[in-house]
Amino acid sequence: MESEDQDLESRLEAARVRQRSATAAREENRKNRELLEAVEAAERSAKDEEAIAAAEAEHGPTGRALRVIRTSFGCVILKRPSPIHYKRFRDVGKANTTAFEKLVRPCVIYPDASALDRILEEEPATLDRCANAVVELAGFRAEELSEKS
Repeated sequence: MESEDQDLESRLEAARVRQRSATAAREENRKNRELLEAVEAAERSAKDEEAIAAAEAEHGPTGRALRVIRTSFGCVILKRPSPIHYKRFRDVGKANTTAFEKLVRPCVIYPDASALDRILEEEPATLDRCANAVVELAGFRAEELSEKS
């Protein structure tokens, strides 16, 4: 009986050691993951700010000539659509994904097409946000219309 008790005690201690080891490993993995995420976020933010500065130097200030849509995967920088491009969008008369894609993609300054595809895959509503920004850059002012109502 005493040997059985010792066997149970040693099994319990072994299980506790394994549990502490697994908990420590999980904590170390969590810390490493958080550090990696912080580094990637800082690098992405620096890259975004460099792209914004370059876009403003080429196209004019953010707000008037450009819009920046920030996402968890980097920003999207948009320029004003040409009048012809915007008229084509308006003439379609449908606010669907295909129409938004045709409106937004020619106005994207940053990122490149494959990075934009990844952003849209991860955060699909970014397309709607970009379309709204392009329409605003074209001159649409929703707040002015609502004030007149």
